Amino acid sequence: MCSVFDAWNELIGAVADVEESSEPFRYDVVNLGREVMAQLAGSFGKNFTDALAENPLDGSRVEKTAAAYATMLEDIDTLVGTDPAFLLGSWIEMARRWGSSASDCVDTGYAAIDGDCPHFYEWNARVQLTTWNPTPINASAVPAGPVDYASKHWNGLIKDYYAERVRLIASQGIRDAARGKALDSDAVDRIKAEHAYNWTVATNKYPDEPTGDYVTTSRTMIQKYSIYFEEACA
Repeated sequence: MCSVFDAWNELIGAVADVEESSEPFRYDVVNLGREVMAQLAGSFGKNFTDALAENPLDGSRVEKTAAAYATMLEDIDTLVGTDPAFLLGSWIEMARRWGSSASDCVDTGYAAIDGDCPHFYEWNARVQLTTWNPTPINASAVPAGPVDYASKHWNGLIKDYYAERVRLIASQGIRDAARGKALDSDAVDRIKAEHAYNWTVATNKYPDEPTGDYVTTSRTMIQKYSIYFEEACA
């Protein structure tokens, strides 16, 4: 990790010698930074998971670890949003274009989707990236299967699906902590299912063009998270 973090710094340092319009260079900078932050996010996620495992729960610890984890995920979302290779919006727009030429869509049992082929294709594209098996309305849990199997580090998906899921689960943990109890796993299952359903049937737009400057954003993230590497990498 120290070597990869140093390499990210070195790439940023070389930006003056590279044409800023160079997409391969931009991709390498963003992708390397994504990997550094994703590996660090694993530790943040473990802290959150450990906090949720306490019995009874410590509401302050749940809130603190959730905020750190969700913020880290949102920062990754911001970073990858500066390169076209990591945009959820492009994936959804391609799916909808396929649907626009279709004439007969499968009866899904979802009233909001049936008969609307572009929405049907978008729904499939959203489900594939998240629950894999579709989650019906009012489900008590996400259906069994390879949940998160095809998850991607894509702008829009990380923030609105994964970071938001952390915040929703944290809210349940804080409520349970206030009652002096352990985490209500059944309630968490329902929260995950409701969140999955709402996100997969939605049709909100996501950017299909990069947002922000990749160099400025990378430097901001390096400065923000360098504290986690300074001692370990000294």
